[in-house]
Amino acid sequence: MELSQHTQDLLEKSGWTPIRRIDTLLYKKVYEIEGYDTNEKVLGFLSSFGGLRVTHPAFRMANELDSFHLDPVRAIEHINKERVETYEERIDESVVVIGEAYSEHLVLMMSFSGKVYGAFDDFLTLIGNSGYEAIETLCEGKETPEIA
Repeated sequence: MELSQHTQDLLEKSGWTPIRRIDTLLYKKVYEIEGYDTNEKVLGFLSSFGGLRVTHPAFRMANELDSFHLDPVRAIEHINKERVETYEERIDESVVVIGEAYSEHLVLMMSFSGKVYGAFDDFLTLIGNSGYEAIETLCEGKETPEIA
């Protein structure tokens, strides 16, 4: 998926470039310690976007800003693995925590197939079918379907 110019601009203001690559060894270690499995799709996404905090227009609030971050180490501190497992049961896929959105109320999780989900308490939604689509959705304030 190609990112809109607006989304690319927001990402670039956060320090991202199309050739950005970071070492994901710390993420792999934390995932292992916390009992998460991972794969190359997740780590590949994080090598490009891991560690970023992106400021964007707030969802449904004109002239307000919000942000999301893609720091799994920080996000994992705010949710326990057992809670993540309840979301896995609902979507029938394994996921790993990759960040947080909406003032850190919504945990972001990526499945091994690359889909990105957002969750808060009993609320669960599909943010995007890929990491790129999820970033576009968050930056552009698009509606997302709730998962029962």
